[in-house]
Amino acid sequence: MVAVSTDQVYALKIFKQALGGLPFELASDWMRETARAYDVLNEEGGFARRSVFVLDRQHRLAYQNLAFEAGNRAHYEAVFEQLEQLRG
Repeated sequence: MVAVSTDQVYALKIFKQALGGLPFELASDWMRETARAYDVLNEEGGFARRSVFVLDRQHRLAYQNLAFEAGNRAHYEAVFEQLEQLRG
């Protein structure tokens, strides 16, 4: 599992340390190529809408939430349910 952010690598490193680590990697999309490809980039602000994409082993889109809310438990549960289904 990888989380992708438009923040710089250094900022992601500090964020991860502040949380005491994470069970997944953080990747920087500083050039906004991934956000643009997934059509979640706010071009004016230069940031990506908080979104979740789950890809299967063949790199096909299995799940997406284009309005992910960090405080919404149901949003996390939906992602974990999809990951469990893919794990089989």
